[in-house]
Amino acid sequence: MAGNIIGIMAQRLVRKLCAKCKQPYAPTDVERRLLGLQAAGPLLYRASGCGYCEQQGYKGRTAIMEVLKFDSDLDELVARGATMRDIARCALDRGFKPLAEAGIARIVDGTTSVDEVSRVVDLTERV
Repeated sequence: MAGNIIGIMAQRLVRKLCAKCKQPYAPTDVERRLLGLQAAGPLLYRASGCGYCEQQGYKGRTAIMEVLKFDSDLDELVARGATMRDIARCALDRGFKPLAEAGIARIVDGTTSVDEVSRVVDLTERV
């Protein structure tokens, strides 16, 4: 496989919070720790439900993605059978952003909720 891979992409769809009824709240200590937020961090939003979203609290979907672009160093690691930990360390050193980071960005900007991202991505790996 080494030398033949240009990149790898992963994607998950998360529901978007309804813009008409999403409710702001102060994150709990556990949520702050999971998301890497400071004590005086931003307000987060949770689903509520209204007629516009048919009492679901969500309206529409958006993608969270991670893209790993291969370079000669990553090719070398794959060719010699390196561990996943070594490959991940190399990728992170080159600016790779995992799905969890993309999900956290959508939580913090109010697009979706902690519950929704947690449904599709394991945020506990960040702790």
